[in-house]
Amino acid sequence: MTTIFSWSLLHMKVKNGIINGAVILGIGAFIAKFLGALYRIPLTNRLGGYGLGLYQMVFPVYTLLLDFSGAGVPNALSRLIAKEKDPLFSKRLLNSSIKLFAIFGLLATAFMAIFSYPLALFQGNDEAKTAYLFLSPAVFLVSLISCFRGYFQGNMNMRPTAVSQILEQVFKLLLGVFFINLFYPNVPLCVAGATLAITLSELVALAYLFFCYKFYNRKNQIYISQNKNFIPDAKSIIKTAFPITLIGVLIPFSQVVDSFLTINILSKYLPNATVLFGLLSGVVMTVINLPVSVCYGLSTVAVPTVSSCESVEDAYKNSKKIVWLTLLITLPCTLFLLLFSPFTINFLFSGLPIDQKQVAINLLRLCSPIVVLLSLVQVCNSVLIGKGKLYTPVLTLLVGVIIKIMLNILLLNTRELNIYGSAIAIIACYFSVCLINLILIFKKRVKNESKQTINQRFIYQK
Repeated sequence: MTTIFSWSLLHMKVKNGIINGAVILGIGAFIAKFLGALYRIPLTNRLGGYGLGLYQMVFPVYTLLLDFSGAGVPNALSRLIAKEKDPLFSKRLLNSSIKLFAIFGLLATAFMAIFSYPLALFQGNDEAKTAYLFLSPAVFLVSLISCFRGYFQGNMNMRPTAVSQILEQVFKLLLGVFFINLFYPNVPLCVAGATLAITLSELVALAYLFFCYKFYNRKNQIYISQNKNFIPDAKSIIKTAFPITLIGVLIPFSQVVDSFLTINILSKYLPNATVLFGLLSGVVMTVINLPVSVCYGLSTVAVPTVSSCESVEDAYKNSKKIVWLTLLITLPCTLFLLLFSPFTINFLFSGLPIDQKQVAINLLRLCSPIVVLLSLVQVCNSVLIGKGKLYTPVLTLLVGVIIKIMLNILLLNTRELNIYGSAIAIIACYFSVCLINLILIFKKRVKNESKQTINQRFIYQK
C-alpha cells in the first residue's frame, strides 16, 4: 500500500513538473514572441518591405553562428544535470561550459564582424553589412546566456529562462524603436540600429541570469572548490551538445540557403524579390512562431523530464503526454490562422501596402499547418534527446532540409508559384520530419502493445 502511494505521488510530481515547467516557459516564450511580433509593427510600418527584408537577411547567418557557439548547450546541460541530480555537479558543469563556450562565442563574433560585407554581398544585397557588424557581439553574449539557461533548466527551475526571454524582447522593442527613429530615413542604418538593439538586449538578459545564479547559489548554499575537472566536463558537454548543435545548425543553414535561393532566383523574373522574402520570413513566420512559442515550454521541459525517468515505461508515458499536449495547443491555433489570416495581418501589420498585405494574407493561410508541424518537430526532437537518441533528430531533420532545398529550387523557378513555392517547401520539410520522428518514438511501443493484446486474447480463449 505504501509503495503504491509512493508511486502515485511520484507520478503526480512528474505530471505537475511537466505542466508547471511548460506553463512557465510557455507563457514566457509567448510573451517574448508576442513582443517580437509587436516589434515588427514599427519596423514594418517605418521601413516597409524592403527594410524588413534587409533585417531578415542577417538572421539565418546569425542563428547559424549561434548554434555553432553554444545554442545546443541548454538542452545538453539540462540532460546531463537532470540525469546526475547533484547540485555540486551541476554548478561545476556550468563553470566548465562558460569557459568552453565563451571561446566559441568570441570566435563566432569575430567571424561575423570581419566577414560582414562578404556575407551581405553573397546574399545579394550589400546594404546589410552594417546590420551584420552591429549584431555580431550578440553571438558571444548568447553563448554565455545559453550556459546559464541550461543550468537552471536542468534543475527544473524554468523561471530565469522565461523572465530573461521577456527582458530581451522588452529592451529590443524599446531600443529598436529609438534607434529606428534616430537614424530615419536612412533605411540600411535603421536596420543596423535595430540589430544593435538586439545586442544590447542580450547584455541585459545576461546580467539578469548572472544575478539569478548568484542569488540561487547563496540561497541554497551551494559552494564548490576550484574546478579541476574542466577537461572531462568539457568532453562530456561537447559529446552531448554536438548532436544537439547539429540539429540547431540544420534549420538556420537551410534558412541561409533559402535566403540565397529565394532572392537570387526570384530576382530573375521579379523586381521585388527582397520584399517577398521579407514578407514570408519577417511577417508570416513571425506570426507562425507566436503559437509555436507556447510549445517551446513543452519541448524544453521534455529533455530533463524524459532524461530523469527511471524506466522505459515512464519515458513512454511522459513522451505521449507531451505530444498530446502539443496537439491540444496547436490545432486550434492552426485553425484560427487559417480562418482569420486577413484579420491577423491587418491587425499586426496595418502599415503594409495593400498589395504586400494581400500576399502576406495568402502566405499565412497557406503556412498555417506549420504551427502544428513545427511544434511537433521541436517537441519530438526533445523527447528523442531525452531518451538518449541524440543523433536521430539530426538525421530526420537532414532529410527534411534536403527535401526543402530540392523543392525550393524546383518551385521558385516556377513563375506562377514564385514565393508561394518557398512556403510549400517549408511545409513539406516539417511534415516529413514530423512523420518520421513520431514513427520512431511510438512505432516500437505500438508493436509491443499489439503483441501483448494478441497474447492476452490467446490466453483468454484457451
